[in-house]
Amino acid sequence: MSVRRFKRSLITALMLCLASPAGFADISYSDLPDLGAASREGMSPTQERELGEGAIREIRRSGVLVDDPEVNDYIRRIGGKLVDATGETGQPFSFYVLLDKTVNAFAMPGGFVVVHSGLLAATQSESELASVMAHEVAHVTQHHLARMVDSQRMTPWMLLGALGLAIIASKAGNSGAGLAAVVGSQGYAIQRQLDFTYAFEQEADRIGMQTLQKSGFDPAAMPLFFQRLQKETRLVEGGAPEFLRTHPVTYKRIADAEARLKGGSYKQYPDSLDYRFVREKLRVLQMGTKEAVTQYRTAIEQKRFANLALQLYGYALAQWRAGQYDGAWKTLADARAAYGKPHAALDYLAGQIRLSQQKYELATTIFSDAAVQFPSSRGLLYGEIDALTAAGRNDDALARIHSAQELYTSDANLYQRESKVYAAMGQAQRQHKAQAEYYVRILEYGPAIEQLQLAQRQPGSDFYLQSEIDARLQEVMALDGRNDKKGERGEPSKLDASMSSLR
Repeated sequence: MSVRRFKRSLITALMLCLASPAGFADISYSDLPDLGAASREGMSPTQERELGEGAIREIRRSGVLVDDPEVNDYIRRIGGKLVDATGETGQPFSFYVLLDKTVNAFAMPGGFVVVHSGLLAATQSESELASVMAHEVAHVTQHHLARMVDSQRMTPWMLLGALGLAIIASKAGNSGAGLAAVVGSQGYAIQRQLDFTYAFEQEADRIGMQTLQKSGFDPAAMPLFFQRLQKETRLVEGGAPEFLRTHPVTYKRIADAEARLKGGSYKQYPDSLDYRFVREKLRVLQMGTKEAVTQYRTAIEQKRFANLALQLYGYALAQWRAGQYDGAWKTLADARAAYGKPHAALDYLAGQIRLSQQKYELATTIFSDAAVQFPSSRGLLYGEIDALTAAGRNDDALARIHSAQELYTSDANLYQRESKVYAAMGQAQRQHKAQAEYYVRILEYGPAIEQLQLAQRQPGSDFYLQSEIDARLQEVMALDGRNDKKGERGEPSKLDASMSSLR
């Protein structure tokens, strides 16, 4: 049985378990299909990537990934900075934020790193966040997953089974328990062999601290963060945070990390402004709309905050999400005054408020003017496109999209917006083609194929466009392991290499 066919059958079987009252608790690895010879082989890089892609697809389908351009742009930027510092060029990485209040992070096969919003919100400095991410990156660059498979006589199907269990728990509304299945940040780990896991954790600490230093973050943040989590654990009922449960932290690990710092000179590592705004945004997103409005209003009235500008920004964001647009606009003006200088997050929220008020031209002006000052902001770019589309300025929206696609070739959101504009213009072939490109970039090859087949069936006289659609369909079918001849497996095409990194 091929890995691809097995992946589909296993995930299908796992999803069926949701219908059982016992949920995922009754699943036994002995019930999984027999892969024959494949079950005795270690994991190849291709298998790791395929398993990671399958897992991240299911997590995305569950709706728990944060879909916010500012949050995603930030986490990928920090992740990219850390990866660059490792010097690792052969391993693609993708970084995501999962909306969950638990303090956790994990890496999956193939370089997929996921950070819980609760972890980011709990950090007290940008270096603390970077320390956790550097630790996860080290698990990948040191090939801990493949080494675990080889040393523990684990198999690809065992890893996939564990990832499937985590996905099920997440979809069942218990993402903390689900992600706890991803022990040691690399999928399935055997509890009675913790000594081996500790060795991986120690190595990830050592490599991660080196990465922190090379990338300009504070290496002391790693032991400091672990110590604070342990201290808070002793003071709060309910046990340790998920991060400590899935990443066993011992006093020896903390002592080893502190020992590596000896001899170094003291240096201050200031947080970026983006980190502070993203952290505040995630604190709002983690709460219900009414709860957030009440909590921020009360904190401001009682003067319980560390930074007035960020508190007002969080309050304005909460008001906007609650549909209180006029109040949000007024609060945002107060936040701007308290902050005293421009920032992309303030402009992005201003544009979103104007969009919600259906003041499209005002929104367009806000986004386009701010984009000149903050040209790397993906949120401002999306906002300008959305405002142009809402205003019916489809040609201008397309021009902005196509210009951005030349710079961000792997950006799925640009293609989704392109599809929406073409739909408004009544150009069905281009609409479905663009939607297919969106699906390809989020690794959903089945829906991409459906969209391209729909594009083929649309009336049109553009021979070159039809040829592009036909050729692209063959490429995507190859990516999905299909071709025109039933029963044969197509070879993957050399799709845009930058796509896998989701830059």
